[in-house]
Amino acid sequence: MITENDQFHPNTRSLQSKNLFLRVMSLGATVLELRYRGRPVVLSYPAPDDYLRHTAYLGAVVGRVANRIGDGSFTLGGRRYELSKNEGKNTLHGGRDSWDRRLWDSRVEADSLVYTLCSPDGDNGFPGRLRAELRYTLYDDALRIDFYGESDADTLFAPTTHLYFNLCGAGSVLDTRVRIDADGYLEVDDALIPTGRILPTAGDFDFSASRPIGRHFDHCFVLSGAPALEAVAGDLRMRVETDFPALHFYTGEFLPPPHTPGEGFAVEPEFFPDAIHHPSFDAPILRAGECFHRHVVYTFSEDSEN
Repeated sequence: MITENDQFHPNTRSLQSKNLFLRVMSLGATVLELRYRGRPVVLSYPAPDDYLRHTAYLGAVVGRVANRIGDGSFTLGGRRYELSKNEGKNTLHGGRDSWDRRLWDSRVEADSLVYTLCSPDGDNGFPGRLRAELRYTLYDDALRIDFYGESDADTLFAPTTHLYFNLCGAGSVLDTRVRIDADGYLEVDDALIPTGRILPTAGDFDFSASRPIGRHFDHCFVLSGAPALEAVAGDLRMRVETDFPALHFYTGEFLPPPHTPGEGFAVEPEFFPDAIHHPSFDAPILRAGECFHRHVVYTFSEDSEN
């Protein structure tokens, strides 16, 4: 793990398509810049040290398992595994030494930036030696992120990207208009651990028609169609498509300085949080020798209705 006191110099790589510019650093395979026709659409920090100083996971890849695992433990194959606990008694985004604090290997392949990481057996308590690969690919108007993984032992694997979007570049995102194709969201307890119940998306949680975000959210929506999410601010539209079963929508209520609460919203494609503890949820178990592959695509356009 890289800590705030370490001297490190993360490599950066960039890609350019017709309308998009992407810059990524090796620390956390973190997106430093994403611009559409020259306009910034994601939040970033001024200096690499800031990414170690804060725990907002800004623009990074998190794993092995995104979101929360209750009680920081799970049982798989009859064996109990104790994990690194970094949110009270629970594990968030993989534990204290999450993948946002690792230096990933990188290379360029045509229109893609490829990042790889070897996670040893027992890493943050997870079983199996796992090789993870992440691909950022640019098209004319779209950024596609592919997640791959393979382990030599049965394990849990459910990574995600933690990009924070602001389609206006700055200011509050609560006026951004959003539509989410979801019929339900996960009920959670006071520690944000799912209870196992899926509630209907009514009232404030009903984004079936495009409307302003309006208030803060930190909730997992159960996807029912495509696109998973559409967001519009000013004259810019973003469409999100993914083959993950859920989307965590977080409006940055606790973003630390230099950013302000509500300055960006995170769109985290994911499996259901704490799924290993709920038989009705599809647990993200990666069997030894199997290949994991999921993706998300962010497509940008100028909104013709504005």
